[in-house]
Amino acid sequence: MADFQGILNRRIWTDREEDVLLTTLKELVVQGWKSDHGFRAGYLVRLEEALRREFPTTDLKVYPNIISKVSAWKKSYYTLEYILKQSGVAFNLNGDHRIDCDDQQWAEIVEKDVYVRFMRDRSWPYFDDWKQIFGKDRANVEDTP
Repeated sequence: MADFQGILNRRIWTDREEDVLLTTLKELVVQGWKSDHGFRAGYLVRLEEALRREFPTTDLKVYPNIISKVSAWKKSYYTLEYILKQSGVAFNLNGDHRIDCDDQQWAEIVEKDVYVRFMRDRSWPYFDDWKQIFGKDRANVEDTP
């Protein structure tokens, strides 16, 4: 029952709210708020302030809304990055950021990580933005001497 209550209380972000959050995250990256290992302390407050400037009556708060949205985006970005690194997998050529690969290959990907099974048929329009925001949060093997 507690899980069901959480679903009922879950807040749905509008497209405009997500756009402001994305824009502000990218601005923070440009302003030096992000290092190779993530954002500096205080960035979540900056995000909340930006949302409040744009939407003075918003009920969005750092906890639980902003931290949850940023965490979900980050998880989706890293999962997509993993999927797209597989040989023969890419976004389709329609420009709608949908995963394109053959069924056998997708079955193999899902076999390795069952949580990706619903990602193939979704559109991922924020992927390029996420790459700017989260792209260097983890050390790459190629980057190490």
